[in-house]
Amino acid sequence: MATVTTRRILILGASNVTLAFPLLASACLRPRQVSTELFAAHGHGRSLCARSFVLNRGLPSIQRCGIWDILKSRPPVDESWAFVTDVGNDLIYGFEVEEILQRLNELFEQVAGLAMPLTFVRLPVERALQLTERRYRVIRQMLFPGKTIPWSTLSRRMIDLDARAAQAAAAHQAVVLTPRLNWYGIDPIHIRRSRRIAAWQEITGTANLSAPLEVRPVPLRQAFACWRLAPWRRSYGRQVSVQTQPAWQDLNGNSIWLF
Repeated sequence: MATVTTRRILILGASNVTLAFPLLASACLRPRQVSTELFAAHGHGRSLCARSFVLNRGLPSIQRCGIWDILKSRPPVDESWAFVTDVGNDLIYGFEVEEILQRLNELFEQVAGLAMPLTFVRLPVERALQLTERRYRVIRQMLFPGKTIPWSTLSRRMIDLDARAAQAAAAHQAVVLTPRLNWYGIDPIHIRRSRRIAAWQEITGTANLSAPLEVRPVPLRQAFACWRLAPWRRSYGRQVSVQTQPAWQDLNGNSIWLF
């Protein structure tokens, strides 16, 4: 009987992870002779620092979502890797750079405590800095309606956060990856659909795993089934929904845990 490698993958982010999650789940769970636990905390507008809301849906902050206690309780595996991306939402929500960095450093320490190698994806500063004040206001109201932080203030904070976050990640021996300009189109935040596979292949390709992750297209039906999987805890208005985890598992030991 062939030996089965046990693997644990952790993916933390916001909209870009959500949009690509069917691709990522398929890539993580596909390798033969590998039993994978895929842990993820993501969601449109997801925040490191506070509970976030998009339309009527609320999600706890990544630091307070319950994923860390579960990860600590899981048995050892043969190999693991963590991916952290989409850390700019808190700037748009009005958090100061120092507070975001504090939460991010806590996250890096938690990942290090799990003995998981890490890939950190930097903010798309090069693309974002091409915005004009007027276009920023339009995109801000479309994606994050509410009080608008002046573009001059936000852009300055973004440059500061990106540089210091990359330094913090490097200090934790992370692979630090800078997004490519051609990953983005008119929308300076979200990886465009036509570049999604290539972008995530480059990101996941930084992981040193026995069987490399291969990001490929997935059927639409499979994608929708993946997007419908429910996280541990979310709210709709005053109604709180709690879903037992893992959200999905098969007979080969593969599982998806969402928070």
